[in-house]
Amino acid sequence: MFKRIKGNKTFIKIKELWQNDKTHPFVVLGLWLVFFVIAILFVRGTANHPNANSENNIGTDFNTIKSYSFSYQYENNEINGNVYNDKIEFILDNHRYYYNENLYLVNGDTLVKQDLNYDILKINSIMLNNLLGKLTGVKNDGFTRYLVPLDRFINLFEIDTDADLSLAMNYNIVVDVYKKDNIINKVVLDLTNYRIFRFNNNSPYQVSIYFYNINKINDFGKDFDKAVGGNL
Repeated sequence: MFKRIKGNKTFIKIKELWQNDKTHPFVVLGLWLVFFVIAILFVRGTANHPNANSENNIGTDFNTIKSYSFSYQYENNEINGNVYNDKIEFILDNHRYYYNENLYLVNGDTLVKQDLNYDILKINSIMLNNLLGKLTGVKNDGFTRYLVPLDRFINLFEIDTDADLSLAMNYNIVVDVYKKDNIINKVVLDLTNYRIFRFNNNSPYQVSIYFYNINKINDFGKDFDKAVGGNL
């Protein structure tokens, strides 16, 4: 191969110009120009690829989650239950509840409508998909971290609000998404800035959500829906 290169007319001509004192500087300049062109093309080509430490649109993973078991842990509280589409069954303070448009206490064979604040359960796979779907996270050791504008979180969490959220745009909440075998198994939300903004309370506020049995839960709401206002 080297013999072919040495015998190439172009190579011979460049060699002659290189050895000529008058043309040598021009050959050097030309080689530098070729080097810079190659370098620019390389940089442009790699710029179209995401950084190895970034992960785009993890929300698309949440979008595939239609049913799952969960465990919410926050401030010494724990809520365990199941989700099937928009239906939820869960255990809170040793009581069993069912949600489908309205919230019910499961009392034996009867469902009793409740007026209970269960806002924490609004942070489900659908909300997380909307919250993170258009953001770019940074990969860390074992999880991907997202900085979510506080006003974005408030709009999704509180749904309807007339409050002025212009100041909230200056703050973020931190959301860490963990995966095992490429499947989401835990989400940790640091909502301290939300508590400060909404309640002027600067004590730490962290919510951990564990996901199990993703897309393996049957429709548990069939019997519950029959029981609304009557017996099973």
